[in-house]
Parts: sequence; C-alpha cells; structure tokens
Amino acid sequence: MGFPEEAIPARVAENLVVECGIPPRTAWRLASELSLDVAAHHYNAATGDPRAGMRGTRIWEYEQWPDRGVRPTVAALRVLAGVYGTNWKSLLGLRDLEQLPAKDLAEYHADAEPAAPLVPVPPARTAARGETRPDEEIGASALDDAILLTQTNVDDVQLDDLWADLDFLGGAYTRTAPDAILGQLTVIDERTSALLKGRQRPKQTQDLLLVGAKCSAMMAWIAGDLGRYRLSRQLNSAAWLYTQYADDFLARRWVRTSQARVAFWSGNGVESARLAADGLNYHVGGRLTDAPLILAEARGWSSVQAEPQVLDAIARWTSIEDPDLGAGGEDRFFNITKDRRHYMAGTSLLSVGQASAALREFTTAREAYEKLPREHRWEAMDPMIRIDTGRAHLRLGDLDGAAAQVEPVLAADVGKQPDMVHAMLKVLATELNEPRWRAAATARDLAEAVLDAHVSARP
Repeated sequence: MGFPEEAIPARVAENLVVECGIPPRTAWRLASELSLDVAAHHYNAATGDPRAGMRGTRIWEYEQWPDRGVRPTVAALRVLAGVYGTNWKSLLGLRDLEQLPAKDLAEYHADAEPAAPLVPVPPARTAARGETRPDEEIGASALDDAILLTQTNVDDVQLDDLWADLDFLGGAYTRTAPDAILGQLTVIDERTSALLKGRQRPKQTQDLLLVGAKCSAMMAWIAGDLGRYRLSRQLNSAAWLYTQYADDFLARRWVRTSQARVAFWSGNGVESARLAADGLNYHVGGRLTDAPLILAEARGWSSVQAEPQVLDAIARWTSIEDPDLGAGGEDRFFNITKDRRHYMAGTSLLSVGQASAALREFTTAREAYEKLPREHRWEAMDPMIRIDTGRAHLRLGDLDGAAAQVEPVLAADVGKQPDMVHAMLKVLATELNEPRWRAAATARDLAEAVLDAHVSARP
C-alpha cells in the first residue's frame, strides 16, 4: 500500500490495538515479529549484558498487566520500546495509565516525546435483523479470527522449565525438608494456573493441564506427609480435575497413587485400596510401574485385616517385582524405590499376622536402603523400617530384638520426621502395652520412651 518499510510495524501495531483489541505491549511485539523469548534476548542485549535476567515469561507478565501479571517499570518500558522501535509511551494504553503509580504517570506526562494515539477498541458491529450485506463483507474477518488462534502465551521453553522444575523437586524430596518442597511446588502451581488463564494452542493447554495434575498430586502427597490431610484431599481433588480435562491415563495414575497414599495415612484404608485398584485400570506401559499401586492396594486392605485380598495383592506384586528398578526417571517421585516397595509389602503382611514373612521383607528393605546413594535415600525410611521391624520381633515374641531395632530411633531427633513416623510410634507404644508384655520391665521402659518421643515431637 505504499508505506515505507520502517513505518509498517507502527501501522500493524495500531491495527492490532484498534481492530483486534490487543493491548499495546503485545501489539508492538507482534508487529515487530518477535516471540517472547527472542524479545527477551534483544532486551538483554540492549542493556549491554546478554546474561541479564529478562526472560520471555517476564515479558508475558508485563503484557498481562493491569488485569494480572506484573507492572512494568518505566525503565523496562524504555528498553522494550527500543527493542520494538517505538517510544515507551506507545506501550501504554488508557487502562494502563489508570493503574500507574503517581510518579510514573507524572513522568509520562512530563516526557516531551509524543505517544501513539490511544484509540479505544470500538464495539463489535452487529447487523440488524434482515439487513443485507455485500458478499465481499461476508466472512471478511474469518482469516483474522483464525489467526488469533495462533497467538499463545506459552512457548516450549516455558513448558520445558515447568517439567524440569517438577522433575528436580521430585528427586530433591528425598533429601529436602517437605515444607521447602511444598513451597516450591506452590510456585509452579501458581505459574501454571496463570498461564492457563491465557490463550494457548490445544497441545499446549493439555501440557499445562498435565503439569497441573502432577504438581497438585505431588503437593497432596507431601501435605499428607506433614499430616495436613484436609489440604491433601483438596489438592488431590484439584489434581483429578486436571486429569479429567487432560484425558491422560498416566496423569490418572499419578493422582490415584497420591490419593491412595493420603487415604491410607488419614485412616481410610478401604478407600485407599479401592483408589489404588482403580489406578491399575489405566494402562500406560512402563513409565509408571504397577508396583506402587498394587502395594498400596495391599496396604489398604491390611488396615481391615482382609488377609485374602492382602495375600492376593502381594502375590501379584511378587510376580512383577523388578529388583533392578532404581530411583531414576521422570516419574521417580511416584516410582518408589526398592526399599520402600519391600517396606510396604512388609507392613501389609505384618497387619494380617504374617510376622515371619514381614520380617523377611523388612530385612530386604533395610539392605536395599543401605545400598542406595545418599541422595536417593528417603530419610523417613530408616525410622519406619526400624519401628516396623521391631513390631515384627514383638509378634514373634522377641522383645530384645524389638528393643534393639527401636532404640536407635529414640536416640535420634524424630521431631522433623513425616507424620507417618509419629503414627507408627504410637502404634508401637500400643502394642508394647498389650497384656503379654505388661510384666516385662523392658517393655514398659520402651513403651514409655516411645510415647515420650511421640508426644515431644508433636507441635
């Protein structure tokens, strides 16, 4: 149409604002034909430091303001304006000016550089009933409307970052305080929720839903470890909603694994077993093995001493148990390690009176735990294996053997251990107070020490 090349971005930006209702900062970036990440790269280069901290996600947050996101500073607007080839005042619309701090607004008006016209978006035109329209007008905006579908607030870098953060935190949980991991997962959850409120391509939306499902399931698992079961159930409900919209079998397995765990430790073993059994209906190949869910099913039934169901589940697990299954992989948070698998089998067998078989499983669990690299050891496993090994010795009439297992736990600080460690200490104290041990001074002293450790650790 005869415009000089240098004038085209300004005309494109103007039309994106007026005709499409796109906010000025987004309009100028699109008119400059820059992705979020490329714009961030140019921003960092313009500051003279290619390693500066601007990222595509932050530019996207600037573009979402003032509805949400982050308010850009005047200094940031000046740099972005240089990247887009305009002036910083052109990157602000009327709604932005309404929300600017007084100092920034005064600087806006004091700056002699003219701003691009702030044209309000016209209302959509609707044809009156019976009004005829020329053929050339019919569908004239269809292509423009379709092009809007290509606009997205997400890119592959952001999605890769979210997945990488989840994988890192899943691996770090074995060696980091649960509260710290829960806090970092909350940040990922908030980032994911903010992104889902924008516009994505269908595949990107599904990826964000899967991130939300996994993140919420991990948060529920950890909140349960901290004894915050009401929060756990809420988080698992959110995770399940994510999976319903994502329609992904692997995500459903993540959530059912977390739901079964939380249900068991909050006192609903039968529900735990049923959730675990349902999770097994979602076949996903080798990414998330059947072992955690089968063992969760066995443990759930053990809470009501349902021996046939427990033994059936243990037999199914034994037939598929892979002794070489390690702690690696992107689903290592849910693919529990060998020590934890044999510990779960042992607790299930112990609850239905199979003390000798349980003791063998606990022995294997102890050996597997000690072979793990320290970074893959879950700290809580040491006291839990010792406590339940002690309980197995009690069932077999070996009080001295029980004391030898439990005393190292009592000598350590259990105050920071997950809630299930304290729950098992309470169970052990109850069993030491059974009639068969009342006459034994060792049992009385041990029961008193166990209760002291349990009570002193409570908040």
